[in-house]
Amino acid sequence: MARWLAGDFCNQEQAWENPPFFAQIRVAYRPLPTQVLAGIGFYVEQAYSGHLEDPYRQAVVELRQTDSGVVIRNYRPLQPQRWRGCAREQVHRLSQLKVTDIAYLPGCDVHVRQQGSLFVGATEPGRKCCVVRKGQTTYLQTTLQLSETQLSSHDQGMDPTTHKQVWGAVAGAFRFRKITDWQLELPLL
Repeated sequence: MARWLAGDFCNQEQAWENPPFFAQIRVAYRPLPTQVLAGIGFYVEQAYSGHLEDPYRQAVVELRQTDSGVVIRNYRPLQPQRWRGCAREQVHRLSQLKVTDIAYLPGCDVHVRQQGSLFVGATEPGRKCCVVRKGQTTYLQTTLQLSETQLSSHDQGMDPTTHKQVWGAVAGAFRFRKITDWQLELPLL
């Protein structure tokens, strides 16, 4: 799974097919060059294709093997500006990243299992992954599917009272195709 996730992904085809519902997005899963966490780590940046220098989402994720599959643990950078651009242009700066630079997001783990030639996952049950967007508290529901060359993900912010969608794609999952492969940057697996 780590080898398939290591890379830069783009949803250009989807955005061109349905521009009213999907902006052209790039999401990068850059392997961390050092052992920051117990599992395999990635620095993540998500940005509009024309504005890669200004990501709207930055994260650190950790893959941990479990008896039932893989858990993706999510962390947020405490000083996001410090790491901006590290997924593509400033990769060398990631060697400075330490566990004290990130905060774990409880309730936001994604539990993944292998189904045939795919890895399929969803946010852990319990509606505990709280996200405040535009002043409104929501809980995050994430689903994902990963193949060797594609990543499909759907993030939805849900109202904790009505359980109706407040933010996120209304037309379904984003479908990304891997355009750059970084699996050779992974530690020996």
